[in-house]
Amino acid sequence: MLLTGKLEQYWKKTGGQNLSDEFKDLILRMFSHDGKKRPTVEEVKNHPWMQVPFSTKLTRQNITEKLQEKRAEKTADSSR
Repeated sequence: MLLTGKLEQYWKKTGGQNLSDEFKDLILRMFSHDGKKRPTVEEVKNHPWMQVPFSTKLTRQNITEKLQEKRAEKTADSSR
């Protein structure tokens, strides 16, 4: 799908449809089949996705909340 340009289909199939466009762009560039199109370390560091502020505390909180939601769903499903 990547080689034929079916990017939306690829991201949907891999569960990545909700990833940001900047992230998708960086990943596709980093794993390009053509080595000449792959970014240098400096280009990766300067990519727009790498410039987004990151909070470990907030990320951990979001992951914990999602895990709790999934557990609650499974508990509700198993009690039916």
